[in-house]
Amino acid sequence: MGTIMDHRKCAEECVAMARASGDDRDKALWLTLAQSWVRLAEHVARDDMDAESQGGEEMLAAHASQNS
Repeated sequence: MGTIMDHRKCAEECVAMARASGDDRDKALWLTLAQSWVRLAEHVARDDMDAESQGGEEMLAAHASQNS
């Protein structure tokens, strides 16, 4: 899976393609693809936050067990 920035860059490229398109159906497709890339970036961001949160909880548990 790519990075948040990779996915957002793809979304921006899709928006640029939508702006450049002369066909309304193509514009809609490009904007749908852009939305998908944004959602993927948000998903990666949530996964990153969850991983950081779990890592912090593990460190706290290890620290607590050392002090017991």
